[in-house]
Amino acid sequence: MEEATQLLHAPQRHRTLSDYFKILLKRRWLILLVVFAIVGYTALKTFTATPIYSATVQILIERHKPQYLDQPGASAQPDYYGEEFYQTHYKLLESPALAKKVAEKLDLKNRPPFASIFKNLPPHADATMKQRAEETLVGAIAGGIQVNPIRQSSLVNVSFSDPDPKFATTVINTLAQCYIEQSLDLRFASSQEAAGWLQGKLIEGRKKLEESEAKLNQYKREHNIVTMDDKESITAQKLEQLNKDLVAAQTLRMETETRFKEVSRGQAISQVLNNPLIQTLKGQEAKIIAEQSELSRKFGPEHPRMIRLNNELAATRGKIGAEMGQIVQAIKNEYHMAKAQEDNLKKALDQHKGETQDLSDRSIEYRVLLRDVETNRALYENLLKSLKITTAAENTPATNIRIVYPATVPTAPVSPRKTRDLMFGSVMGLVLGIGLALVVESLDTTLKTPEEVEEWLEIPNLATIPHMDFTPENSAKDEFRELIVHQGTHPLASESYRGLRTTILFSSPGQAPQVLLVTGSLPLEGKSLTSANLATVMAKAEPKVLIVDADLRRPSLHKIFHVPVEPGLSNFLVGELDDIPFVETLVPNLFLVPAGKIPPHPSELLGSERMRDFLDRAKNQFGRIIIDSPPLMSATDAAIISTQADGVLLVIKAEYVPRKAAMDAKHQLLELNAPLLGTIFNKFQVQQDEYFSKVYYRYHYQYTRDHGSSSRRSHTPKPGVLGWVKDKLDHFKQKSP
Repeated sequence: MEEATQLLHAPQRHRTLSDYFKILLKRRWLILLVVFAIVGYTALKTFTATPIYSATVQILIERHKPQYLDQPGASAQPDYYGEEFYQTHYKLLESPALAKKVAEKLDLKNRPPFASIFKNLPPHADATMKQRAEETLVGAIAGGIQVNPIRQSSLVNVSFSDPDPKFATTVINTLAQCYIEQSLDLRFASSQEAAGWLQGKLIEGRKKLEESEAKLNQYKREHNIVTMDDKESITAQKLEQLNKDLVAAQTLRMETETRFKEVSRGQAISQVLNNPLIQTLKGQEAKIIAEQSELSRKFGPEHPRMIRLNNELAATRGKIGAEMGQIVQAIKNEYHMAKAQEDNLKKALDQHKGETQDLSDRSIEYRVLLRDVETNRALYENLLKSLKITTAAENTPATNIRIVYPATVPTAPVSPRKTRDLMFGSVMGLVLGIGLALVVESLDTTLKTPEEVEEWLEIPNLATIPHMDFTPENSAKDEFRELIVHQGTHPLASESYRGLRTTILFSSPGQAPQVLLVTGSLPLEGKSLTSANLATVMAKAEPKVLIVDADLRRPSLHKIFHVPVEPGLSNFLVGELDDIPFVETLVPNLFLVPAGKIPPHPSELLGSERMRDFLDRAKNQFGRIIIDSPPLMSATDAAIISTQADGVLLVIKAEYVPRKAAMDAKHQLLELNAPLLGTIFNKFQVQQDEYFSKVYYRYHYQYTRDHGSSSRRSHTPKPGVLGWVKDKLDHFKQKSP
């Protein structure tokens, strides 16, 4: 039987949308309870709430106020406000200061319902108590104000909510008017502050202007300045002329110096050569030399005529030398005069340059003082002009706030909105109900579906047994109503047991397990009922089947089959009997060994050699043996028997067994190397599972039609939740007298 011990591991499975739908269907009453509770609470609050009316005034807030005067820089004012500009106005509309102004203007202290705030003050209330009362009044007004800007525009809707629609209209219209007045007051105060500041700056500017003018006049007197521009022009012209004269003198000096040097070296110059007197004397000299040369042929040197010519030649040459000396002296004198003139012009130029530099220095200081005067005069004139404009603007009522559409008395309340509130309550109730259902489902660690059994235990689920109602339909079948396979009262359950039989027979190749142990994790899972019906369905297909009640602590099979509890298994195990004490049941081919007398130590008896002898004898006499045992987590009886069985069936009651208990039971069997075949998912509510519900009703309809039972055909339920509700109603009608 080693092949039977090899378990088929179920694949891991995650929750699908269908699983969540099943959870919601299962927890539908919790969801409906939450929905009804929240909707009821919402309806109670909605229908008992005081109606609130909201009056709305529409205001235009422009970025720039109207300009009635030509203010400097007003037309070119940049758009630097941005979003902060409008947010500031929105906060001002909601400010307690504006609400206080509205309360004072409407005299709300003496008008209901706010008059009671001040009437309840003690007679000798101090300033703090009165201030708190005023803050309460202002807070009530400011708390009812709502500012709703209109996107992509300069318009804003300002609303006030109150149970009295006329009062709400009066308050919001007054608030808009007060806000315009507040804006004008702020602008007037700002203009006054600007005018005062300008007045002070004007006096200071005039004083600075007078001081700068006095400094300029004193400087002009000290330096004998009438007009600095004319004096600078004359000085510049004179300096230019001196430069020109100096250049001419330097040129003349260089020319005379050149002639003087040539004459001093004895070189012939044009002034000497071109002198008429020297030319005449040169002609006479040449004539005398020619005559002397002619007479020298005739006369000797001592001849009077020769002496006379020599004397004339000497006299002529003396005149030439004297004339040349005068010319050289004239050239020398001319050179010295040119050099002296050059030196004088240089001195005059240097002197004039110094005067010009002094004049430039005085001119810089003069212009500094003049520029200071001009700056102070321009500043003073601008301040004077701004003061005049600001003074004129104080009396001009210019504001950038306008009332576009005043508030009218509202006819319908804004709250409570019954339809919206009820719909919102329904949605919130549904969401919270679904969330609570999922939370409760997550906290519930019991195994609820066959898929969860396979997923958590990783062993195959051999059969799913639906929950059975054992309400008797007639007295003949009342005694054996638990034997549903024999009685045929629950078709789907009977078919599930037949499927379980088939699964067990084909659980291993070769030969099906002969000794089957039916156990569970916890008490009250329906192990005895499962054992009885499994044995019944086995007996319908096999010649001899034995069912043994091995639950020696709380036996129950004798009650199901209505046989005496003694003699039984315990009697055989203690040695009172030599033969197997089986009895024949009403089911053909099915024999029962009752539990017998309850012993003090059942586990010792079940683990004895006598128990092994019992099983060996039973195997020789019966083709199939089914043993009903106690739960694994309550006693060790089932664990002891599991080692002697060919196959172990673990019964798990739906929505009853925690996952940990089932996993501990499985691990306990595997540690003992017990041949665990799989699980039997018992008492499953088919109405909570859409798939099993459809299968059940379809099979029930086919079953009753095939058997021709008119009573059952008349009681064929319809699939789905509505069919289940209708079936329950019909059932209660039949029970009612």
